[in-house]
Amino acid sequence: MNEEAEVFFSYFIHDPKRLKFHHLKNRQDVMNFWTWFSNDPNGGTTDIGAMVTSISNDIAKCKLGNLNIDLSVEKPEILVINDGQDRIGYNTLPYKVNAISLMDFSDELKTLCIKTGGKQVRVGNDHSVTAYAEDGVNVINDGKNTKSSS
Repeated sequence: MNEEAEVFFSYFIHDPKRLKFHHLKNRQDVMNFWTWFSNDPNGGTTDIGAMVTSISNDIAKCKLGNLNIDLSVEKPEILVINDGQDRIGYNTLPYKVNAISLMDFSDELKTLCIKTGGKQVRVGNDHSVTAYAEDGVNVINDGKNTKSSS
C-alpha cells in the first residue's frame, strides 16, 4: 500500500508450470487485488520445493510464470502461506524462504526456512503465534495475549 515493495502473488497449485502470478506494485494494484482475492483454499497438496525450484528456473529465463519480468538481479524472497501439510522435498533452495503456517506445523518447512535465512511463523488453533529463525524461537503470542521471547 505504501509502495515500499512489490509482491508477486499466486495461489498454490499442483503443477508449477501453471502458476499464474499477479504483480502488485502500487496502491491501485492492491485495491484491485482485494476485489477478487479469495481465502478459501482449494485443497490438495503442493510440493513447495518443486514450486520454488520452478520459480527459480523461471527467474533465470527472465519470467515468472505467466509474467515476462526480469527478477534475476533482485534476488526475491519467497513467502509461503499454507496449512503446514504440504510436501517440501528439499533442505535448501536458492532463495530466502519464509512461511506462515496455519493449523499444522512442519519441521521440514521450518528447517528449510532457517537454512535459507528466512523465518517460519506458526499460527496455532489457540491463536498462539511463534516465530522460528536462525537466532532462535520467539513466542509472540502464547494464545493468552502475552508476549515473551526465548
